[in-house]
Amino acid sequence: MEIREYRKATRCEHRGRIRKCREPLLGQCQYCARGFCSRHGQVYDDGQEVCVEDRCGRLQSDVEQHLLFKEAARSRNQEQLCGEPECSRPFSLLCERCYCRYCEDHLRQVIMTVSRGGELQTEAIAMCDHCRARLPLWAED
Repeated sequence: MEIREYRKATRCEHRGRIRKCREPLLGQCQYCARGFCSRHGQVYDDGQEVCVEDRCGRLQSDVEQHLLFKEAARSRNQEQLCGEPECSRPFSLLCERCYCRYCEDHLRQVIMTVSRGGELQTEAIAMCDHCRARLPLWAED
């Protein structure tokens, strides 16, 4: 995934078939960092700024679903149960992504490249099935 630097655009950066929109700026997408006008994005009451690009909408939806999943998993954890819905086993391990607890059947070791102190390292990360399923979307370019 490309990480774009924060910069303050002055005009909409949405590309049409021929050229950029260039309308006055309304916001800057929190997912792709492109500036957008009122036709090409939305600033929500909670401060989120999301453009009309398909991927950015999918990321926004994923975050909303993930937060609901975490809330339910934490509720299950308070009852000493695995965070995976409909699993009746007690939890024993911690997911290093969502920090909820799961039984051994619902947690895996995933080999990932992570940044530690500015250097890239390959590590085995304990991750629940839910967090593993989200990886491809967030890795898209």
